Amino acid sequence: MVQIKNYYAGSNSSVGFYSLFNEAIKGLNRLYILKGGPGTGKSTFMRKVGLFFMGKGYKLEYLHCSSDNQSIDGLVVPELSLGFVDGTAPHVIEPRYPGVIEKVIDLGQYRNDSYLEKQSKEIIKLTDDITEAFQAAYQVFSEAKSIHLEKEKVYLSTMDFTKADKVTNELSGKIFGQPFERDEQIRVKKRFFGAATPRGAVNFIENITEDIDKRYLIKGRPGSGKSTLMKRIGKEAEERGLSVEYFPCAFDPNSIDMIIIPTLSVAILDATAPHVVDPFRINDEVIDMFKLCMDPRIEITHEKELTKLNTDYKNKVALGTNFLSEAKRLHDKLENIYMGAMDFRAVDFKREEVIKSFE
Repeated sequence: MVQIKNYYAGSNSSVGFYSLFNEAIKGLNRLYILKGGPGTGKSTFMRKVGLFFMGKGYKLEYLHCSSDNQSIDGLVVPELSLGFVDGTAPHVIEPRYPGVIEKVIDLGQYRNDSYLEKQSKEIIKLTDDITEAFQAAYQVFSEAKSIHLEKEKVYLSTMDFTKADKVTNELSGKIFGQPFERDEQIRVKKRFFGAATPRGAVNFIENITEDIDKRYLIKGRPGSGKSTLMKRIGKEAEERGLSVEYFPCAFDPNSIDMIIIPTLSVAILDATAPHVVDPFRINDEVIDMFKLCMDPRIEITHEKELTKLNTDYKNKVALGTNFLSEAKRLHDKLENIYMGAMDFRAVDFKREEVIKSFE
């Protein structure tokens, strides 16, 4: 049975566009880097290559585009240590070992630049307007992060860190209490399980964890120690000789929203908004840091302040999403211009040439 996992390697975050592409393609023995600009068929190229490997029964990992819900930015075939990736802005990737590990496929060579020159003014304006839309989104997301930090301050005033340490230690005992074999080679990977997109927050938690036996769903409030708990368990797993997959928060990449310890088939994840996960599997277990480590009366004594902060935060995120949607609308127009300059038959021929090298 073909297994497909879906991830993001880039995120529209509160600190701007944040890339984990180098992490997502780390360790591959062969990497095809696609160049060529907007509308040149990079995503379609990779999707059709993916169909070929799917037909061969290989497991696939898709790296989705956080700025276009219909596009992918990368494809990885783990069993072959093989990858394909969009190497253009904002996640520019250049070959480190050209011709040995990486090969560049420039789809721009099948583009009629004379056609584009006739529409240079519109292309330049659209490109600049897209940049402005993204900058506006990142500015608003940064403001939303500041509001989130104000919420954290309120909740932190009642946080019992001794209880939080106890919860973490108890969880550690559950996870590492049974005998297990160390991994021969410790691998640490970072990717996003979701992203802020033109359609709002999207995540692939269920897909990524579908074959995980035990999931710990961490509930809580801002500042209740969810990320700290996961960082500590992840570090301990590494120290015990286990590989760990880290999933930073797409909105605040300095925080961790999920870790997976593959050898133990264990996942620990932040199960709160905007990626709410409630227990529905037999082995799902909820750990509520708010109930265990905070005084719930804080939400009564600071009800008015918290209500305003929540409203302001949601409004900022919604506004940022609108700017991402506008950037997508403008980018679609830009792509349409470039598509008119492309020789897609030549692109198809190149793709088939690459596919044949794996037959």
